[in-house]
Amino acid sequence: MPEAIRRLLFIVGSERPDFYESLRRTFRGDDTVQIVLDRRHRERRGARRPARRRVTAEQRGADRRAQLEIQRQLRSRGYAVVGVPSSDSTGTGRS
Repeated sequence: MPEAIRRLLFIVGSERPDFYESLRRTFRGDDTVQIVLDRRHRERRGARRPARRRVTAEQRGADRRAQLEIQRQLRSRGYAVVGVPSSDSTGTGRS
């Protein structure tokens, strides 16, 4: 059975700053929505990455598919929407 979605994460492409600000205004005060600006193009090659947790091959495959879907949405719409399951233990910091 799929997990219940606890939060929505909007990832907005850096070429859509007006849309990013509009989403921030629209969802201000809503703890179930997080809006982030995608800045991956600014990462330098060879930059140190934080230590990663150990994952199984199945988890890596699922993560890779999810990342490909996010990239597809960013290319086609300029933003992506990701449902964050209730079992996710990441912080709920907002932008």
